[in-house]
Amino acid sequence: MKETNEVLDEEYDPKQEHESTVDTDTEEAPTNRGFRIGCMTFCLAVTVLFIWVWHHQSQFNDNYREALFHLRNDEPTKAIEAYQKAIKNKNRTLFFKSAPTAYNNLGQAYMYAEQYPQAIATFRSVIQMAPDQPEGYVNLATVFLSMNDPKSAYAICIDALQDFPMYALLHYNLACAYALTGDPQNALDSLKQAVDLDPDLREYAQNEDALLHIVPKLP
Repeated sequence: MKETNEVLDEEYDPKQEHESTVDTDTEEAPTNRGFRIGCMTFCLAVTVLFIWVWHHQSQFNDNYREALFHLRNDEPTKAIEAYQKAIKNKNRTLFFKSAPTAYNNLGQAYMYAEQYPQAIATFRSVIQMAPDQPEGYVNLATVFLSMNDPKSAYAICIDALQDFPMYALLHYNLACAYALTGDPQNALDSLKQAVDLDPDLREYAQNEDALLHIVPKLP
């Protein structure tokens, strides 16, 4: 009984409770500090990533405008260099790497510079990146026509027309391919379809060597 009474008779010491509270706060402090450091590190990483993406996207825009300027001024070699820089920066944006228009224009620059193997490879990349757009097929066929390879151009056009039957330039290139392989009737039929879809192509065809003997037969 004596021991029990001694315990019950102990006086309340608020100082001791305060010390206990301080000890608990001290124990929680490292956890809070670690959380704050983690949040700060995450925010810093996001900021650095944003700056990285923004910088390379800005570089892409600048290089793209420069390349387009050279392409329009009949400077394909300079355009190629600028487009290559643009695409390099686009690839570094991490989340927005696809740029089929830039690749398509690069392919045109290769074609104007008569660098046909590079043009073919580039337009094939365009088709892979944007299979739902006909421009890559049209330009790829145009390269083969420029190389005097109408059979390859024919194959490209026939394949693409299954997905894009109403695209005038595919019919136009197909007409050129038929004309170059000595098939004037099919050339005329394809040219008719092209002109029906885009009447402006009639005037364009008048300056196309392969179609000079076909155009007068148009209705």
